[in-house]
Amino acid sequence: MAQIEAGQKLKDYVFDTAFESDVKLSDKVKNADKTILLFLRYYGCRICQLDMREYAEAYDRIKAKNAQLLVVLQSPVSTMRAQTKPGDVPYDIICDPEMKLFKEFGLLVAASKETMVAPEEQAAYDEKRKKFEVYGLVHGAYEGEELQLPGYFLLDREMNVLEAHRAKTMMDMPTIDEMIAKL
Repeated sequence: MAQIEAGQKLKDYVFDTAFESDVKLSDKVKNADKTILLFLRYYGCRICQLDMREYAEAYDRIKAKNAQLLVVLQSPVSTMRAQTKPGDVPYDIICDPEMKLFKEFGLLVAASKETMVAPEEQAAYDEKRKKFEVYGLVHGAYEGEELQLPGYFLLDREMNVLEAHRAKTMMDMPTIDEMIAKL
């Protein structure tokens, strides 16, 4: 199977969100000029909770660019429904507990916990972790692949991949400001 890269047109995918079943990706992406398909780990992960919170806070800036965000998590629908309700975040959360999309899109898995953050990224990672207490983020259930690394795919409304990024570490991702600049 060929890896999904920029310049390719995606086939359609069907998935469940936290509150919808059998959703087609093509139906979602046609709602905006550009769609950020953001892969994170799972809902219990505090880094993921922080990223989702910060994207929610910046969502008006994303919408102002006639763009949208879809977040893919390894959490099952049952977890999401137990811990969230419709409208908690302004974007859809795709539930991929079997990691089919993670595998299809070729997201990387770290070799070990020690390699998830590069030494030169440690200070930035520690700063990010300080926000856990500020926001009162508590680690939830472990789900999916604990060593899963993030990534994103920028799509247009015709399912063309404009950009593909598979992080090599937890911190190998654009900031929200950098992501919005891509729109």
